[in-house]
Amino acid sequence: MDQFGALLYNSNEEVLSMSPPISLMCHMMLAFLKERLPLDMHAILLSDLLIRLNTDQYKFINPNITAVVPPLKTLSEKGLIVFIPSENPHSSWVVHDKESILKKVNGALFADPVLKKSTGLASTTGIISTAVLKKTFPDYNCDMITKFMVHFEIGQVVDLSQIKTNMAPEGSTSSDLCPLLFIPALVSIDRPSSATVPNNSFCWSVSVKSDQFFTPRFHHVLLHRLPLEFALPDSQTTSQPLNRLCDVWSRGIKWLSETGVTTIVEMSESFQAISLTMSSPNKTSSKYLELSHSVREVIKKARQEFCPYLEVLEVVSCPPECSSDHSIDTRVELSRLRKAILEKETHIVDVSGKKSVAIDEWKKMEPHLSSLVEAFTPTGQVLPPVEETSAHQPLLSEMIGQVVKQFQDEAPTLPKLLCFSDKNVNIVQQIGVNYSKFGILLLNDNNGSIVKALEKQYCQNAEDIVIAIFGKWIEGMGEKPVAWSTLVATLQKINM
Repeated sequence: MDQFGALLYNSNEEVLSMSPPISLMCHMMLAFLKERLPLDMHAILLSDLLIRLNTDQYKFINPNITAVVPPLKTLSEKGLIVFIPSENPHSSWVVHDKESILKKVNGALFADPVLKKSTGLASTTGIISTAVLKKTFPDYNCDMITKFMVHFEIGQVVDLSQIKTNMAPEGSTSSDLCPLLFIPALVSIDRPSSATVPNNSFCWSVSVKSDQFFTPRFHHVLLHRLPLEFALPDSQTTSQPLNRLCDVWSRGIKWLSETGVTTIVEMSESFQAISLTMSSPNKTSSKYLELSHSVREVIKKARQEFCPYLEVLEVVSCPPECSSDHSIDTRVELSRLRKAILEKETHIVDVSGKKSVAIDEWKKMEPHLSSLVEAFTPTGQVLPPVEETSAHQPLLSEMIGQVVKQFQDEAPTLPKLLCFSDKNVNIVQQIGVNYSKFGILLLNDNNGSIVKALEKQYCQNAEDIVIAIFGKWIEGMGEKPVAWSTLVATLQKINM
């Protein structure tokens, strides 16, 4: 018996060398996985493992799921195996030879570009369909290899519900698609030489304190959400529907929109700041403002989702073309800029604390400035009117006046307004930036009680509030007569 004990004690040095020591059940489980399973089997479903345990001639281990899972989890925590749990416990995976699988995964991801293209792993965005893994790793179950890569953070599953894009082929739904996987190793490491924008670009950034950092998960989420939502599909590579006309590298992404807007989103080397840089031939274009707002919202949403605990500071740069000092960009905190404008200050100090900048210089950034500052403006407060620049900028009322000519002989109805809103989303969004003043004027809502009630009802969703204001107006509340010309006249009153 002593000899048997000594043999048992020395039979698995891997387990015994762990500190603190683990149970005999763990020892026997690891021995079974290493010695009783075929050499070419690197992973096994938990349901199949239970069957093999039940038919094993020694039957030392109870083939019951409640008895088997605890030692498997312990072995996984010690790094001896990889236990990948599932919602259905029987569908969990037990990877007992992780080294062999890691070698094949690394070999495929860092293979020659020609070989990666033949297997479908070549991607301009680092995003692939998990169906590609079936072709790349024919010896392994697709579900297992996907979960294995996610477990080791080699890739992450793309949550399409968080992205405004239509990836489904015509006649199908997003539920018909294979899951998508973003693999950082598939994108370039170095920033491409083409990833540059003119010096007079608009720049907005979010930074954290010196002792805080953005997480890699947050960064990787942005690297796959932004191209899928904003970059144009690559029509030249129909065999790769996930490819996009953009440059993606380890720390950023650049793309060009249909309207000619160049956009770069990039993480700093220290992972303490992320910047949005944009340039367009027409900086007052509604499409330009809409894109700027949408990209910032994606960044903010991802930060709230993955880094909610970080204390962030939003900074905006005044391009040299808008500054009296044309040699350098001037950077200020967005919260300070908002406060200075609302309190009608004449100057503001930049982030360095060494330079004072005239507020009038920032007003040259209109309409970007209103779009940025309004997001931080408390309900009921509006920005003071901005003086017109020498170059004529079309007012929103002029834009709507041109659009609604088709309705000039008809009385507005809610269906017509909804149709108008669907076809002119950019106009409705611009009204939404200043919906409080717009609603108070259109509805003769002197104390703002109607607008406040709508804010509460629609959870301060600007677009829904604007539509509700339209509805109240058509019902006969407010400015009369109810006509398209009344709408234009109201916008003219607030210089929109």
